[in-house]
Amino acid sequence: MYLHGHAFQIIELGSLVNNSEPVVQYSSKCNSPMKRDIIVVPNGHYIKIRLRADNPGVWLLHCHMDIHFGMGMALTFIEASDVLCQRQKVPDSMLELCRAQGIRTKGKGAGNTGLDLAGLSPPPTTAFQNGRPSTPTPTPTNQ
Repeated sequence: MYLHGHAFQIIELGSLVNNSEPVVQYSSKCNSPMKRDIIVVPNGHYIKIRLRADNPGVWLLHCHMDIHFGMGMALTFIEASDVLCQRQKVPDSMLELCRAQGIRTKGKGAGNTGLDLAGLSPPPTTAFQNGRPSTPTPTPTNQ
């Protein structure tokens, strides 16, 4: 997994397949775990990361394998949206493209203000068939 715009610390790496102890776990004996922007996550495992959110922007965390990216192994997060809104202006031509497609141009992720997430599209789901990931059925969004 690769994280744009940040260096992170690995706090834990463990298995999703069995209930064993984590393979790697942060220890208070280590004052500062190594920082990186990429890690290989073994099949059937998870990672917990820690990062300093000090870089306002829209950032991507994703798998570098195209097939995995297409299956949803990616996420976008907006850091310090209030600062970002002050620093950047979206061109009117881009706003018009959004409006023509029924995409909201005000508010946060759900087009609302504050912490109101009403109307937010549901998160994608991962479907498995015969123990292997398959392409999930797209969920319609309410605009």
